[in-house]
Amino acid sequence: MPLEWEMIYREALREQDDEKVHEVCDRARRAINDRLTELAAQKIAAEKEREQLYDALRRLLIHENRLGLPN
Repeated sequence: MPLEWEMIYREALREQDDEKVHEVCDRARRAINDRLTELAAQKIAAEKEREQLYDALRRLLIHENRLGLPN
C-alpha cells in the first residue's frame, strides 16, 4: 500500500491543468519534505525510501516545469 506522500505525489503527476499544477506539486513537495523530516528525526536507516523521495522531488519539478510554462 502506498504511503501518504506517494499518493499525493502520484496525484500531482497526473495533474494536467496548467492552472492547478503548481498547487498540487507544492502539496506533494510538502508531503515529501515532511516524510524526509520524519525519517531524519527518527534516524531510520531507510536509504531506499530517501532515494525514492529525492527522485519524486526531481520528477515533480520536471512535471511542473513542463506543464507550467506559458504557451
